[in-house]
Amino acid sequence: MSLAQLEAVLLWMTGIMAVIVVGTITIYYWYSRKSSNNYLENHELELRYFIQKQVDFRGNTTGYECLLRQHNADGSWSLPQQLDSLPLQRVIFLLEDTFKALPTEPITLSINLEYDQIISPDFHYFVRWAISKITPMNLAVEYTADHVDKRINRRLFAKRLKEARQYGMRFDVDNVGSTLENLKNIEWLLPQVDSLKCSMRSFRKEDPSVWLDLNLQFWNKLSQDNHIQLILMGIEDEADEKLAEQLKIRVRQGYHFGRPVNPREES
Repeated sequence: MSLAQLEAVLLWMTGIMAVIVVGTITIYYWYSRKSSNNYLENHELELRYFIQKQVDFRGNTTGYECLLRQHNADGSWSLPQQLDSLPLQRVIFLLEDTFKALPTEPITLSINLEYDQIISPDFHYFVRWAISKITPMNLAVEYTADHVDKRINRRLFAKRLKEARQYGMRFDVDNVGSTLENLKNIEWLLPQVDSLKCSMRSFRKEDPSVWLDLNLQFWNKLSQDNHIQLILMGIEDEADEKLAEQLKIRVRQGYHFGRPVNPREES
C-alpha cells in the first residue's frame, strides 16, 4: 500500500469516527433531556383538563380554554411543571373525557401546547383527531412564546403550523406581556397568528412610576394592523371589563366570568 493510499484510508477512518462520536453525543443529549423532562409521562400522576369560558362584549360564551391541572396530595389542583414533557398521545387520552362534557356549539375550543408538542410528528394526527371530535366546535392551539430559545427551529415550527391551519385549526399566541422582549419573541410568528391573548396581570402596576415598554393599546393596534383577534384575559372585576369596553376588545376571559372548572364535577 502506497503512502497516498494509507493517508486516504486513515482520512476515511477519521471521518467515520467523527460521525460516530457526533451521533453518540446527539443521542446521549436527546436521551438525557428526555429522561430529565419525562415526569408527566408517569401515568400514576393524576392529570386533568379544566375548562374556562371566554365571552364576548355581550356576555355570550364564544369558547372554552382547556387548562391542564395536576392533582396534589392535599386534594388541590395546580398547573404542572415542564408541560413539554407530556406526550401528545396522553394529551389525547386526557381530552377524551373533557370533550364529552362540552356543548355541541359552533364556538372555539382552545388547547395549550408547547414547542416540543407542536413540532412532534404526532402533531398532524392530534389536530385531525381533535377537529373530528369537537365538530361543530372550532379548534385553536395556543402557544406561549415566553422567552427566546436558540434551539427553536423556526422553519419547522412554521411549517407545522401552516399545514395544521390548512385543516382548519386556529393558532393563538398566549400571554403576550408588557416588555419589548415579548414582542421580539412573536414577531416572526405574526403571519401565522389568528389571536393574541393579553393578560391584565401583565399590565397592572402597583407603583404608578413603573414604566411598561408596551401597553394594552399597543397590542390592540398591533392586532388591528395585522388583522388578528385580541383576547383580554385576567379580567377580575367590573373595572377590568370597562377597560376592555374602552379599548373595544370584544373577546374576554377571567375570574369575572368564571373560574376554571373540573368538567367531571360539572357533569
